[in-house]
Amino acid sequence: MSNGHLQTIYLSTRHYKTAGCPVNYKREVFTFADGGKAAIDWSLPCEGVSPSNPLIVIISGIGGGSHNYFVRSFAHFIGEQQPAFGGYQVCVLHSRGCNGVNLVTPKSFHSGMTEDLREFVNYLTKVKPNTPTVGVGFSLGANILCKYMGEEGEKCPFIAAISVGNLFDIDATMNAMSKPSFKNRYLYAAKLTKKLVNGFDNNKDVIMSGSSHIDLDPAQIAGSRTLNEFNELYAAKAFGYKSAKELNVSGSSVHYLKGIRIPTLLINALNDPICLKSTIPYQQVANNPYLLLACTKYGGHLAYYEGLGLKKPWLPQQLADFIQAMVEWK
Repeated sequence: MSNGHLQTIYLSTRHYKTAGCPVNYKREVFTFADGGKAAIDWSLPCEGVSPSNPLIVIISGIGGGSHNYFVRSFAHFIGEQQPAFGGYQVCVLHSRGCNGVNLVTPKSFHSGMTEDLREFVNYLTKVKPNTPTVGVGFSLGANILCKYMGEEGEKCPFIAAISVGNLFDIDATMNAMSKPSFKNRYLYAAKLTKKLVNGFDNNKDVIMSGSSHIDLDPAQIAGSRTLNEFNELYAAKAFGYKSAKELNVSGSSVHYLKGIRIPTLLINALNDPICLKSTIPYQQVANNPYLLLACTKYGGHLAYYEGLGLKKPWLPQQLADFIQAMVEWK
C-alpha cells in the first residue's frame, strides 16, 4: 500500500486493537507545580528493571497517547526484546485533560507548549539521576520535543532523541488543513478539530472557571470547523497570543532546530498527507551536525508497515536500533 492517505486511514483503525502488540501499562498521575495533572503510563514490567537502566520518554500527538498503535507497537517491541536491549524503561507522557485525566486547573495544552515536558523531565532527572534518558516524539509530540530540545540547548538532559512525523512548520500545516477540500472536511482536519472541541467541551467548566479575564465563547468554540478556527477562538486567547497565526508560528519547532545539541534522528514520510514534504527543513538540518534526517518514500502519517499483509510495523526496530547505538555511544 503506497498511497499515503490509505496508509494513514488504515493506521487509524489499529489504535484500539491490541492484536499483535499488546502492552500493559501502569498509570501514574503526575501533578505539576501549578496543580495541573497529566497521565503518565509506564510500560510493564517495571519490576526488576533497574532505575539506572535507560529510560525512553514518549510524547504522542494531539490528544494521543499510550493507546496509539505506533506507541504500543514500539513499547511492545522493546518489552519483547528486553534481553537484547538491557531492560529499557518506557513511559508515555500525555497532555493535560486527555486520556482519562480531566483538567483540574484551567490550563490545557497547545501544539507548541513545552513547559509540561520540561517540568516532567526535570522531575525525572531528580528521581532517576543516573538514568540515561531518550526522548521520542510522534506528530505534534515530535514538534513539542524538538522545540523543547532547541530551547534547552546544551542543558538538555536527554542523551539522544527521535522525532517521527514532525509538522515542523505548524502555521503552514494548519493553513493547508484549513482549506476547503474533501480530505480536510471529512478526514484528518475534521477528526482532529472534533477531538480538540470534544476535549474543550469535556473540561469546559474548569476552563471557564479560570478564564473570566479572557473573551471565550463556548458556543463559538464548539462550532469550530477547522484547526485554525479552534486556535483562533480558544488556544490563542487562552495562552495569551494575539492570533492563531502567532500561536502557530511561535510553536513551530523549525525555528528551534538550530539550538538542538544532542544526537537527534528525524523521520518523515514524503507521502505524509498531514506533514507535507514542502515543510521538511532540509537546510536547517544540514546546518546542524546534531541532526540526522531520514525521509522515507512511503509511510503516510506514522503508518509504517512491512510487507503486503500490513501486519508488521516497521518503525520499532529502527527506533530501537538508533536508541541502542546512542546508549552504547554514551
